[in-house]
Amino acid sequence: MENPDEGFLFSVALCVLCPLKTFTCERLLLFLLDFTCTFIFWYGSMLNQELACVDGAADNPHFFPPQACAPLWSQECGTSVFSTGICASVADDMEPRETIAPTAQRCTTYMDIVIVLDGSNSIYPWYEVQNFLSNILSKFHISPEQMQVGVLQYGEISVHEWSLRDYQSTEEVVEAAKNISRQEGRETRTAYAIQMACTEAFSPERGAREGATKVMIVVTDGESHDGEELPEALAECEQRNITRYAIAVLGHYIRRQQDPETFINEIKYIASDPDEKYFFNVTDEAALNDIVDALGDRIFSLEGTLGYNKSSFVMEMSQIGFSTHILDDGILFGMVGAYDWEGGVLKQTRNGDIVPSREAFESEFPLELKNHAAYLGYTVSSVTVGDWKRLYVAGAPRFKHKGKVILFDLSVYGDVIISQALNGEQIGSYYGSEVCGVDVDHDGITDVLLVAAPMFLGAGNKETGRVYMYSLDGPKAQDARFGYAMAVAPDLNQDGYADLLVGAPLEDNHQGALYVYHGKHFSLIFMNISCQTICIMSPSLP
Repeated sequence: MENPDEGFLFSVALCVLCPLKTFTCERLLLFLLDFTCTFIFWYGSMLNQELACVDGAADNPHFFPPQACAPLWSQECGTSVFSTGICASVADDMEPRETIAPTAQRCTTYMDIVIVLDGSNSIYPWYEVQNFLSNILSKFHISPEQMQVGVLQYGEISVHEWSLRDYQSTEEVVEAAKNISRQEGRETRTAYAIQMACTEAFSPERGAREGATKVMIVVTDGESHDGEELPEALAECEQRNITRYAIAVLGHYIRRQQDPETFINEIKYIASDPDEKYFFNVTDEAALNDIVDALGDRIFSLEGTLGYNKSSFVMEMSQIGFSTHILDDGILFGMVGAYDWEGGVLKQTRNGDIVPSREAFESEFPLELKNHAAYLGYTVSSVTVGDWKRLYVAGAPRFKHKGKVILFDLSVYGDVIISQALNGEQIGSYYGSEVCGVDVDHDGITDVLLVAAPMFLGAGNKETGRVYMYSLDGPKAQDARFGYAMAVAPDLNQDGYADLLVGAPLEDNHQGALYVYHGKHFSLIFMNISCQTICIMSPSLP
């Protein structure tokens, strides 16, 4: 680390080694990326390593460039922070070329809000209206990727105080609200103002965005003088899919001891259905501030949005790029935070992303355990088995606290066929946190799969760790009775250590076998010593 104040991985050196070519090392200026870089992956398969040394490799259909991933990259949506993760492919000159964020989603607070504000003579005192406006605006998370707010004030005429596109932050609109003066006027032309808001305030020319949820808030203290035009104005809003909140301020009626029933019915008519969700009434202008929190909460919980208090996540916390594995036809990403940290995988290909659903893994990860945070995708890889079939591998080190590894096939439609599941044996061992397939004889077929349990507790409760080795293409199980007889042998290989003989009388179709294990240091280390098989044949008759 060159500068601790700048954070981890401020500088990384890249060395490219190609056969028959001189190699060079270049400094990678990772700070040029727009996010904190946590992992670097360079040509993750032997095929891609070879292609990297060939001119024009990037034009090869099987070529995938190196990736820099930041699984904890987050985006703010309202008061929530979602760690979707992000990756970037890097060009030959190590400049970022393309951002990859397949699980990043548009904020649910992506809204265009227009406040239609009554400024006629009867609404009083005006500073209470300004206070309400400032308070409700301070609740909104205003930015180009979240909320935009415009204000239209009306009385006899309607005026755009500011448009959706005019301000890009909450601080700006709150300051603008302090400077709004009352339009005044003897009439309250509510229908005209609503029509103008629907057709003009929500127009692209004034900053309306495609795909944004459209919300109108109408605040008024009296019956409209153009009430006969309300049906047409509201029909225009319905056609444009604009949700309407309506607030009836009763101060004018209460001060004059008038019956507000007709007025309340009109405001309920303006509000979207149902009234209990979209209609408010307050006793006077000062009481507007009493509904600020309730109004804000209802806006944030609009149908089609997740709201701030949602407790179940799909891809919002996926942390894509926590693990990656480069394939010959794409990239396999692990997503430990997907589906409430149950985890998942995503395969990115040139034809699009393949994202299995939570239910796709249900046979090995039952839905009733969905809140147990298995962390599927903590590590991902692939193996090639007989008849050149490729299986994907994913680890889930927290499954039932013991860990699990699955080998599975994945269709282009996201269907999952699980070929085998391997389970850990000790709680807390983090079995499946790392996997590694090995092609021992370089024939293109994976011979063994190694699965790590780095926190496995051994003798004396020490975190000795353990690595399990599974044979993918080994001989089928057979009767052997290995260990039926054992004996210490002289130093057979002349290395100064005693050796061990182990008998297996039923092996090889009952012909029997004798295993010779060479000793080492103070014990027999079975994982690391050589093994020989000696067949015991019946003597042939002359």
